[in-house]
Amino acid sequence: MKRMADLGQLPMSAELADLKSRIIATLDKMADAIWPTDILEPIPSGKEMDAVLLKVQSEASKGGLNNVWAEKARLIAKSAVIEQWKRGQRNLFGRFNNIATVGDVLMDDGSKRLVNLPEEFSRSLKLEDAAALQEIAVGLDFNSALQLFRDLADGDHGLPAHHAEALRAMADTVRDRFKRPVWKDDAVVQLHLDYRCLRGGKDALETALQALDETVKSNCAKQLVLPLTSVAPRGAGIAVPLRLVRSVASRIGNHPDLRAAALVVELGPTVGQARMVVTRPPKPMSIADHRTVVAEDFGFRNTSSIAVLRSASLIGEQALARISGHNGGEGKKLTKTAAMKFLTEHVSGDEVEILELVQFDGKDFLDRIAAQAKKVDGLRSEIDRLYSRLGRIRVEINKVAGAAVTELVPEVAAMPHHPRYMAMHGRFFRLLSAIGRLKEARRSVYRAVAGLKTSWFGHVAQRKADLAEKYGAAVVSEDLDVLTIETDDPAYKGRTFNKMINNGSKGQYNFRSDNTLKWRGVASVKVPSFHTSSTDWRNGTVDKAQRRGAVFKAAFDGRKWDADLHAAEMIGRYLFLRPKQGIQVAALAA
Repeated sequence: MKRMADLGQLPMSAELADLKSRIIATLDKMADAIWPTDILEPIPSGKEMDAVLLKVQSEASKGGLNNVWAEKARLIAKSAVIEQWKRGQRNLFGRFNNIATVGDVLMDDGSKRLVNLPEEFSRSLKLEDAAALQEIAVGLDFNSALQLFRDLADGDHGLPAHHAEALRAMADTVRDRFKRPVWKDDAVVQLHLDYRCLRGGKDALETALQALDETVKSNCAKQLVLPLTSVAPRGAGIAVPLRLVRSVASRIGNHPDLRAAALVVELGPTVGQARMVVTRPPKPMSIADHRTVVAEDFGFRNTSSIAVLRSASLIGEQALARISGHNGGEGKKLTKTAAMKFLTEHVSGDEVEILELVQFDGKDFLDRIAAQAKKVDGLRSEIDRLYSRLGRIRVEINKVAGAAVTELVPEVAAMPHHPRYMAMHGRFFRLLSAIGRLKEARRSVYRAVAGLKTSWFGHVAQRKADLAEKYGAAVVSEDLDVLTIETDDPAYKGRTFNKMINNGSKGQYNFRSDNTLKWRGVASVKVPSFHTSSTDWRNGTVDKAQRRGAVFKAAFDGRKWDADLHAAEMIGRYLFLRPKQGIQVAALAA
């Protein structure tokens, strides 16, 4: 297992700034050398790419960049180009496979938009056209679909002309979106250092790693200077200060097999960042010998509601067998019907006690997401308005040029001596450029949202792990993949907000949480999510009516709980449920 640990910020000295500048210039040349003429082309092998990149690397070295840094640039450029190339092709395949999908917002003419095609095709294609294209897409695998798009560059490939034109436009949209990677001045260049990057070679690297390793294990602080090799051959070296503070060392832990394995330097616009990679072997973890659990209900208004429970008995093998399918085991996942039957026939009582209840209030987090969603809605409205103007101008341009009204406007003016044509042509591409800037602003908002999620989810995951370590407990959570906020829910704040909060939120949180728990040696398990928020564990009553908003009110005696904490407690008790007296319950593992 690996972790990055902070070794302090670096002032961007003239030498580091020069190194970054030269690497970015080299990256640009390398990416340009291997970027395809068409993103739909088959991706060549790594060896084929290296054959081209090594020539650029050699030229960079002859131009005065130390060969080790030119090699680092080659690795970065190769990875970035391959990833962008793959993303573009996957995006096109995904669009094609969902070509008949329509949005839930009407266009100005009252029709629904085909969200994976340029807007003009939502007006020119009928729903039966989209359905016919969808049928074609279903019958093609990834490679066959890409070959179809390549064939369409030379003709209609047996498709009706308006169908072929729509698919070509779809491919053009992907080409416009997934262009060659570009490293601007505000880019962050991440350099993974090997011994050739240091003056002193292997000895210098081993000395630095050993010093950091000893410092982490002793939970102390440490300062040292890393002697980076020069920007140019035989030039002056670059002194990089490293600073490991006690708080970082303590968070890493003092596992006996932990190792400071590698060093990384990140060069940003104004400051740099030094980090180390720490590794340790995974620790075998089992929940079978636990009687204490940290049970979590993941939500929205309360990002995480936690109940720490202790049972008089250990978690049994029968309970683990029943839920094995939800944890990647050989057992089948419990179905919704089987889960209800199990919950109605099993109960929990005073043999399980509550040790602590904790909630992480997500109101501020959600409010900040909502503010970003509002920005996106504003940008989307402006983009739609400009697209509408663009469509009207295109119609006029094509009328003057005597072309079909749906014809795409050429970048090179077809009638350069026609004043009205040229005026509209210039306005058309100015609007198109403005739309591009608005879309970039929208992408910036989505990046800000991703940062908010990373920060907040990371904090919650760490605090949950703290509770597990405090009580020597295993962590129990729901096997839940998708969460949505219904339109009639008080927390619903619009389609954009719902999309933002659902765009990988559960998966991202699970990923961060699972990695944190594994690194810290905390066992975890997932239980079926069915009915956990609507079950009274005291008597096996399963009824949705018992949960109303933020309150769970038992149908049996009217007792009330906070709904999220009740769900967390039910999740924790799931592993300790016992059959009702007098009922013989069959095993439900199958």
